[in-house]
Amino acid sequence: MKRQSNILILFLLIILLLIGSGYLYAENLPKVTISNSIAGDWRPFSDDSPWNTEISTEAQVHEDSDLIISAILNEATYIRFAEEYIIPVWVVDSSTITSVKVNGSNMFDRWDTNRDGWTDVGAPVTRQMWTEPTEDSHLCVIDLDKNMAWDFSAFKWQSTSKYPTTSTFNIWQLTSTGVGNPDAGFEWHAQGSRGSGFPLIAGLIRPEELNTGEIRHALIFTFTKNRRADSKGSIFLPPACRSDGKYAGNKYPIEGMRFQLDPSLTENDLTRLGLSREGKIVARALQKYGMFLGDNGGAMALQMQLLGATKTENKAKWESLFPGFYDNIQNIPVSKFRVIYTGEPIIKYD
Repeated sequence: MKRQSNILILFLLIILLLIGSGYLYAENLPKVTISNSIAGDWRPFSDDSPWNTEISTEAQVHEDSDLIISAILNEATYIRFAEEYIIPVWVVDSSTITSVKVNGSNMFDRWDTNRDGWTDVGAPVTRQMWTEPTEDSHLCVIDLDKNMAWDFSAFKWQSTSKYPTTSTFNIWQLTSTGVGNPDAGFEWHAQGSRGSGFPLIAGLIRPEELNTGEIRHALIFTFTKNRRADSKGSIFLPPACRSDGKYAGNKYPIEGMRFQLDPSLTENDLTRLGLSREGKIVARALQKYGMFLGDNGGAMALQMQLLGATKTENKAKWESLFPGFYDNIQNIPVSKFRVIYTGEPIIKYD
């Protein structure tokens, strides 16, 4: 027994030495259990978060609402689901994954206090996790027990390094409001991995919530022509904390704006629009919580969780779960939306 204990101790010491020497790092460790599924009744962020707050029946319509909707109608007459630039979500128990440092080109101060381009903290990522298959290469990793989410963009494992690289790196506490602070840090504009600074998990449509019959949070969408303040300034509305809008003029929507589907539409109205069960679930969420403009992208494109490693695999997976869903959502006309007044916009300069 004593000899066995000595062998075990020796083995553990060797493992510790190998880890310390860098020989055992993320890609050399045994594969760990990860998934893409979260319970349908789960939603990120606090109950008082703008993502989880219902639109008041007394909500004011933005003074530029008609102008903005008219301009949007020149680009799109119906909403749709995005087929690119959508977010994969990986669910982990981070205590079982060796966290690795990340090299970032545009990192928020909080995670790189000495500004050397390396995270001060680790991230529970593995080579098993595929990213969004575009140049944006978004990646969202969530630990439900710790209520934490790690966000990345342009995430990539380098073949010659044991460390991955990223253009943005953020950690969100999922019990917080999920809203970045535009006055925080020298690199305030590096918050969030979307153009608006939104968390990647915010606003995503997930298949599990459709199975429950209700989406209990605001959604997120993209548009092709988002507003800027002037040639150097960016303009946005919380919950956005920054913007990558490029068009000047009141007719263009501001990132962070909240849109609402006409709340007077009844169940019969939704049926007449031709909406399926799942289409109605989305429509009700758009009436109750609305949708926030989160980034440049396809015109009026709602964001769903990415379920496959490629565009084709993702759509096939969604269609296998909810046949006809992609086409059905396009029965919701843009003309039935209005822009809600949520306060005065913020203008910032880099």
